[in-house]
Amino acid sequence: MSANDRTMPASRWQRIRLVIKVVELRLRFIALMAATGWFFANWEMLWNRYEKWSRPASTNVVSASGIEYYCPMHPQVVQGEPGGCPICGMPLARRQKGEPEPLGEGAIARIALTAGQVEQAGIRTVEVGYTAFSETITTVGDVGFDERRLATIVSKATGKSRVEKLHVNFTGQEVRAGDPLAELYSPELHQAIQELLTASRRARAESGRASAAALELLGDRHELVGLAAEKLRRWGLQQAQIDEILSKGKGDPIIPILAPIGGTVVKKNIVQGQEVPEGFPMFEIADLNRVWIRGRVYEHQLGIVREGQEVEATVEAFPGRAFRGQVAFIQPVLDTETRTVEVRFDVENAGRSLRPGMFATMTLKSLVSARPAFRARLAQFPLNHGHDLTVDEQKNCPVTRAKLGSMGRPISVEVAGRKVWTCCGACTPKLKASPASYLSRIEPPPADQVLTVPESAVIDTGTRKVVYVEAAPGVYEGRAVVLGPRAGDRFPVLEGLEPGDKVAARGAFLIDAESRLNPSTVAASHGPHGGDVHDRIDH
Repeated sequence: MSANDRTMPASRWQRIRLVIKVVELRLRFIALMAATGWFFANWEMLWNRYEKWSRPASTNVVSASGIEYYCPMHPQVVQGEPGGCPICGMPLARRQKGEPEPLGEGAIARIALTAGQVEQAGIRTVEVGYTAFSETITTVGDVGFDERRLATIVSKATGKSRVEKLHVNFTGQEVRAGDPLAELYSPELHQAIQELLTASRRARAESGRASAAALELLGDRHELVGLAAEKLRRWGLQQAQIDEILSKGKGDPIIPILAPIGGTVVKKNIVQGQEVPEGFPMFEIADLNRVWIRGRVYEHQLGIVREGQEVEATVEAFPGRAFRGQVAFIQPVLDTETRTVEVRFDVENAGRSLRPGMFATMTLKSLVSARPAFRARLAQFPLNHGHDLTVDEQKNCPVTRAKLGSMGRPISVEVAGRKVWTCCGACTPKLKASPASYLSRIEPPPADQVLTVPESAVIDTGTRKVVYVEAAPGVYEGRAVVLGPRAGDRFPVLEGLEPGDKVAARGAFLIDAESRLNPSTVAASHGPHGGDVHDRIDH
């Protein structure tokens, strides 16, 4: 090629191709960098996906026919011929190939994780058991009068009466039953006394010379005396005063006002010389040797409050001192404004330490086992501890929890001095190896104890609460549970769990997230975390 040809300028098409080549190289470099960045950013997800895809579907060989056999307790065990589970020995159940694995009774999801995934997620399980579980309510209350030991003294004479003398001159004065409080002058009383004396004199005068024909009239005279005396009694005079008037033949138109009970005058509404009408409340007396302490509890707390329950209260005036008693009364009507109910208890107040009007802090403690829901659950157990049960009474196998008869004829086992039924022969060695943990599933709970689960193990989906139970190493089943109100860091369990169940107390959210990523692990009848099972908290 000549020098002129080598120095010839490139054509337009060559220049365009050169630009395209440069752009293509740069785009390849950018795509390579982007792919490298995405790969490193999603390395953990890609590795988890690889482990999931590379996980063998089963460790056993499945026959080429349309039937396969699986273990209900260990769903990962699948084989092509009938036999027993190599893990638990339970007879294998039959199903069609491709048929989704049935979940255990009460289970709504199942997820299987490798040992590496369990370790990486930090999943830890704890065993569910019975504990003495109590709830505490602390509320603000006040000290009040015992209304059964409160008396109001009113003017009983008709018309107006004048206060001639006061024996109680100030509020707070102590009086005894029968002590005079005041003296009232009443013109109406003077007239009533004269009526009594007149009727009495006429009755005495005619009684000595009454003829047979006048006996009826004489009876009327005595009746007038009784009516006049009754009027004075209703105005506040005692029978001894009326007898004195009749014996002396004269009376003082002064009504003594006497204390009906002993106690403290908490209200004095009159002064000397004042005129009071009929029915005017002159004094109020309270016996402060016993007072009420009243508190208010919200309506959702009523389930743990009952009459006779132990309660204590404290007041700021006496720090460190507790006033104890028992709930004496629960108001039957709810305050619609505060959504609370008044609860009170009686306190002996011999030293007059408590004064009506004081603020108090009331504390009520109650065992959860005393709730109606837990008492009803206890009633489901047919017999007491240590007694033999029939198949109908026991209902479920203590080892597998399967219904007796679902695996064939139930087998009786003598263990711990009693006869227990199991669903199959494979359960017998497990039952004998650990009788205490399995027998607790068919026996009533210990007195004053309930089944509890850690708060960290509970997944609240909004419509129900779910706990993941370790059915086998690396296999976790989600169960819908019915729980009572939380106390501290634990929930009492009403339904869904049995003693000895191992629940995921750490990593439960990761298990739940895995089940959401794989909808095939969720029971089709319930849908992924759907369903219509709601929490039931019995009050």
